Amino acid sequence: MSQLSDKELLKVMADFPKHELTTRQRTEMLKVLGESGSRKQRNPINFQRFAAWAAVFVLILIAPILYFSSSKENDAIRTGSKGETSNHVEQGDYFALMDENGAHYVDSNYGIPNKVSLLAPTEWIAKDKRSVSKIMIYLWGDYEKDFANKPLKVDAVHVKTGVKEHLATTVISGGMYGSDGHAMTAFEPFAFSGEYNLTFTAGNKKVGTFSIYVKEPYIKIGNSTLMISQEDLYAGFYEDAVIEVEGDNLPIEIELELFQLENAEVTTFTFKDKTDYTTTDGRKISLYTGDFQIKKSGKYRFSVLKHSEAVEVRKPISNE
Repeated sequence: MSQLSDKELLKVMADFPKHELTTRQRTEMLKVLGESGSRKQRNPINFQRFAAWAAVFVLILIAPILYFSSSKENDAIRTGSKGETSNHVEQGDYFALMDENGAHYVDSNYGIPNKVSLLAPTEWIAKDKRSVSKIMIYLWGDYEKDFANKPLKVDAVHVKTGVKEHLATTVISGGMYGSDGHAMTAFEPFAFSGEYNLTFTAGNKKVGTFSIYVKEPYIKIGNSTLMISQEDLYAGFYEDAVIEVEGDNLPIEIELELFQLENAEVTTFTFKDKTDYTTTDGRKISLYTGDFQIKKSGKYRFSVLKHSEAVEVRKPISNE
């Protein structure tokens, strides 16, 4: 090896394993080789062969280090900045539950066929207990092996922020509607709007993971709630809209007043058909139904029963 020419040394270097390096790593490599080249020019006779061998020796030492460093950086990119391996998320869909009596809940059972599903509400709403107060979950598998005497945990990850939320821990019962196990529970309200990945775990075994979309909160006006998500509020006509009011001794009819800040225009709409009920925690609730119209987008003040709230009516966003 000591009799190798410079050309032969370069051929030897070319045979080393090739690894993809980052920009920083390539810069460091070039710096090492450049420095050895500079020394070669300054000492063309005494250090020429020494510089070439030094470059080969340095390459042998740092190539494995740079390779593993590059691998770790690539792994970090694949797994996310937090260093956590992301769970595999399957595409959820609506599907019917099937038993000897036929199909059930065709339009409301949502999840992964033959794994896990839940009876989905009409819409998931952030910071709201109504849509998550009663949730039925269905599971498929070996009941005695996978589900018997095991708790079912439901956890969620907000996709945009990475924030984790524990939604429920419940008991798994026997199968129904063609499933091998089921559970009745209530979820904690979702803290944010946006996409969530829900993970269902029986004991220590993950049953499945799928995503749902949670809308922005309903429009809150004092003790009243206009049951329309903020993100669904656009200029237009709203028929049979519902206002929920908490309290006692409420009137038979209530009014929704819309004050447009841009031109100070005021419009008033009457809500009636009052329906009363009491929640499980003793709160008195009344529901009113009515129609109303928003003529244009912009900033408004919505008022109900002497309470007001600033509301923005957005312009529709084209998906084209």
